[in-house]
Amino acid sequence: MPVQCVVIDKQNNKKQIKINVNSDQYYKKCKLRSVKDFDYRHSWKIKEEGEDRYLSIFAKNNGRANTENKCELPPPLDNQLYFGTMLVVKHTEEGKYDMDDLIELTVENWEKHYNKLYGGFEDLGEEDSYSSEESIDPELLTKEGYSKEDGFVVESDEEIIDDEGNEDEEDEVEEEEFIGGEESDEDESDDASKDESDSEYDSEDSYIASELEEEEYVDTDED
Repeated sequence: MPVQCVVIDKQNNKKQIKINVNSDQYYKKCKLRSVKDFDYRHSWKIKEEGEDRYLSIFAKNNGRANTENKCELPPPLDNQLYFGTMLVVKHTEEGKYDMDDLIELTVENWEKHYNKLYGGFEDLGEEDSYSSEESIDPELLTKEGYSKEDGFVVESDEEIIDDEGNEDEEDEVEEEEFIGGEESDEDESDDASKDESDSEYDSEDSYIASELEEEEYVDTDED
């Protein structure tokens, strides 16, 4: 009776197929023309419902360029390079992976065990989640919840606002000084204009005075 297993092509695409041959013919399920360089590579021991199970992989360890399989296998095969399509089967007894020894394996089941074999990086639940605050002494936390050990502590938003306010005040002071400078220039120009007008008045008074003296002189001669 055919048993379901998983094949992984060189692009790391996974698909379920039916096995109806023994292990010496598994290369045909990987669409290979011959058994050359294709063989059993490793078995991983897993637990299912309290029972020991095994995942075994068959692959080709030699091939042409650009036919490398992109699937990164769990240790101890994480540094091994394989070619073409690989086959994964699940069985109950170690070292026995012919058709009659196999049990059903789905893509979902393979990926679940794959993640666990790789360290369970996708199996973190709420209880396993890590919080950095749990390892910090409460006495080393600010009232806002920041760690004093980080070297960057913001006490409150009001301080930030005050800093911005001080910058605005400095800008206003500079602006007033600039305006004051303009006013002083205007005062100087007004003083200069006033001096010019005063000098005009002085020259006019001198002219009138000289005319009066001349008239007096003429009157004196006539007498």
